Amino acid sequence: MSSSLQQNGTLGEFFAVDRRVWADVVRLGMNAAVAYLVLARGTGRDNRSTSWSIQAIERYTGISRSRAGAAVRLLCESRFIQSVGLTSRPQYRLVEYEALLTQVALKPLTIREQVLYERISEGKQPSGTERTCASRLVNKRYLSIDGVGNFRPAVCRPEWIWLPNALVTGAASETPPVELVRQMQDPMILRLLIDLYDAQNLREDGGVSRFVAHSTWERASVGEHAQYIVWGFRPNETTMAFGESAPVAPHLDKSAKNSSATYAPFWPRFQLLVRAGLIEWLPYLFESEDREAEAIHPYGIGGSDGIEDRIGSAAHEAALRLLTSGQAEWTRENNFWLAPVPRHIAKVAMIGVARLRYRPRTKLTAAWSAELHSIGERWFERYSQLRQSDRLAASR
Repeated sequence: MSSSLQQNGTLGEFFAVDRRVWADVVRLGMNAAVAYLVLARGTGRDNRSTSWSIQAIERYTGISRSRAGAAVRLLCESRFIQSVGLTSRPQYRLVEYEALLTQVALKPLTIREQVLYERISEGKQPSGTERTCASRLVNKRYLSIDGVGNFRPAVCRPEWIWLPNALVTGAASETPPVELVRQMQDPMILRLLIDLYDAQNLREDGGVSRFVAHSTWERASVGEHAQYIVWGFRPNETTMAFGESAPVAPHLDKSAKNSSATYAPFWPRFQLLVRAGLIEWLPYLFESEDREAEAIHPYGIGGSDGIEDRIGSAAHEAALRLLTSGQAEWTRENNFWLAPVPRHIAKVAMIGVARLRYRPRTKLTAAWSAELHSIGERWFERYSQLRQSDRLAASR
């Protein structure tokens, strides 16, 4: 949706692409994929009709006019877009997934595929080797896969990936992110960036689901005080990715003989997005590393005045007050970040959550921001009180 939807300066500035169409568009190459995003950025309320064309592609990217024209023609020939305007003032319509399905005859199913399709239609998920069969059904367009790796019947209603306008048009004087990625000349990096937006749930996960990718932190028990255990955490430079998740799966070398080689195509692409400043890592305290564990709060270590960094600093300072001088010195020598945690949360873990730098200003984003500041202020106050109460107790 265009910026015309902005309300009171708090919402707007986002657009959308259908995740299933996007996966197919990328197969046309970098210029076509970039052109498609630019055209989508220019759509209105229906996320379909756009008056943006070759001029916009040339303006916001480094693609020359002739190559932009070739990319648009390729999108038209491949039926991902339709020309609906006059030649002198071209307008386009992004073709719906349903219309694309009618243009491609669905391949027949084997008996095994039919049985599995019926099971998934009943709400069940495949297990073990069934996931390979389910992946074939995705390729045949009978199934789709969501951001966390669950299969479901392909339906004709849009499956939007919401994207910030700034991805295409940039913010302030910065080079637009789509143009940065275009210069990397690997369309799969661009696909990964867009797919990660589909897997990001700020309100539930603080960023991209940790069961897509996360960084791990070492944990050590540093000291104890009353009902608290003071835990120390430090990054161990290990990252993990989950091949069953939708953003990771297209980047795996399935012919590889070991896990490291299997994920070899994924990590260089992910790290390029990190180095380009499009993804940032943010530590989060979790109840445990288990899939069902909830986040406790973010633990920023950037030293800024932002609420997440204030929480991290307050937690560290409160924990220091609960340690002996020897324990505090050991902490400094070993570069640990501290948090006082109630004893019953015995499996507490620090996990690095990946967060996309540019965020669409949707209602969900606004709700996350409001909730973050509300909860964050409470945690900041709780740690401040803990630090103060320990200081008073020590003075008596």
